[in-house]
Amino acid sequence: MEEIIKNRNLQNIKDRLKKNYSWDMVGDVVLDALDCGVILLELVNGGANIIYHNDTLCDVLGYRERAKTERITDIADFLCPRDEMALIVMSEQTVMQGKPMSIEVLGKDENDNDNWIHISARPVDFVETDGVVALAVVTNVTLDKQKYLENTINYERYMMLQDAAIKSVYFEYDNKNDVMTFNYRDADGRIAPVDICNYSSYAKKMNLVHPEDRELFFSTLARACSKAQKGTLRYRTTIIDQQSYKWANNTYLSIADDNGSIVRLIGRIDDIDDEEKEKARTAKLIEYDSTTGVYNKLTAATKIQKAIEENKAKKEFFAIVDLDDFKAYNDTHGHSFGDEVLLSVANDLNASFPDGIVGRFGGDEFILYVAGYEEEKVVDKFECYLKKLDNTIIRGEKHEIGCCIGVAWSESGGNYAEYFDAADALLYKAKNSGKNRVICEKI
Repeated sequence: MEEIIKNRNLQNIKDRLKKNYSWDMVGDVVLDALDCGVILLELVNGGANIIYHNDTLCDVLGYRERAKTERITDIADFLCPRDEMALIVMSEQTVMQGKPMSIEVLGKDENDNDNWIHISARPVDFVETDGVVALAVVTNVTLDKQKYLENTINYERYMMLQDAAIKSVYFEYDNKNDVMTFNYRDADGRIAPVDICNYSSYAKKMNLVHPEDRELFFSTLARACSKAQKGTLRYRTTIIDQQSYKWANNTYLSIADDNGSIVRLIGRIDDIDDEEKEKARTAKLIEYDSTTGVYNKLTAATKIQKAIEENKAKKEFFAIVDLDDFKAYNDTHGHSFGDEVLLSVANDLNASFPDGIVGRFGGDEFILYVAGYEEEKVVDKFECYLKKLDNTIIRGEKHEIGCCIGVAWSESGGNYAEYFDAADALLYKAKNSGKNRVICEKI
């Protein structure tokens, strides 16, 4: 135990020096042999002066050429502005208060590459000064940062691949170089990578994304490449099947380095085409009338009320269309023929007002809402509609289909119930005035 203590005593080493060595030479040899920078900092208000540093500091900071011509006087010269300020603030809060300090800061080496360094410092009292003297050890942690980032990417890549189904496509986007890599799985689970250079322009040129989804897709891509985030996106693409657009769910994760710059965007594209088509089919069953293909009563009323709230500054028209003597078609030709009559009436109504909301209210009654027209224009459209119905072809034969139409309109707004009651009254007024006619009045 005594020997160990003795060998740790610097005086003992000093007594054993060779004759051609001085104590300061020994200090230089020891400090320069360390695989880290060693600094003595003189801390005063507003700055930190380097009163000593070993040669290894230049290697740590990545300025080997500069070391040949000059010594370093201010470590802040090698840091980015943000971290230079962080070091000053941290020094004032720790070392200048007699406390140890530990901080990681970002700088640039002589080739303008990112250079991460760790500074560990504590105050010492063996140097005469008006300020505070700190002994600091500086190590380069850039490789550690890079390895951590690489491990993070590899881990997230592994998790994405683990979750990917056989139809899924795993992707990895290098946004700095604009290179996209798609990894397709074959039936045996093997990965076949496909690299696409200049992806941002290629994707638009080759129409990889459906035109209706393109704006959403590329805006999402831009956001993911500007800030670290995780998300999902549903869109139509030809990535899964190069022959046609398929609905896909994109699960993505953007990974940033310690400087906040996005270095990789990884994720997977899952085939959800069958699921989306089934949802669309179900929605159609819920929202549309099965006989005529127009909105059912509830859906039409909901959409009309929403449109009324959005079109308060426009002229609005609400119409009820009721077929004349519809029961006769069913009694004479059968109910399937009656369904074809209803379908023809609905199709012509949709064609006459392609920007309107058309719904089947029930039986042989339809409702319609349209906005942004003049009264004369709406009446003309309905007059043409009646003439078209008068020459309806069903099963190869001409049939004169008649109907009465009540149209209520306003330019000061209203609600669904008010419009319906007014149009209903006008409908009965038309029926009592004779069949196959339209009456349009302001409420």
